[in-house]
Amino acid sequence: MLNVTHYQSVDDPNTSVVGIVNFYIPEWGLHLNECRYIRKKSGGFFIGYPSKRKGEEGEQPTYHPYYAFDKDKNDRFQSAGQKAINEYIQKHGGYNDER
Repeated sequence: MLNVTHYQSVDDPNTSVVGIVNFYIPEWGLHLNECRYIRKKSGGFFIGYPSKRKGEEGEQPTYHPYYAFDKDKNDRFQSAGQKAINEYIQKHGGYNDER
């Protein structure tokens, strides 16, 4: 089970980030904070992990996540996380400033 503990919409036309999300995985006692909910160019979504931006000014930046799952667990996390986000938004609306 994956729970959304915080979701805040991002309303910025200059970014593909549509929300900032905190998750809690009770089975592991693990909080995953400050994840980004990102709209792909193809129209789908994915959850981006907190990361460090690298690159010189004027260059295309690269991002190095602070944590990540292996492929199988990442696929499962993406699916469960997007489902949890959609359920959370339906229940609470697109904004929650509680931490």
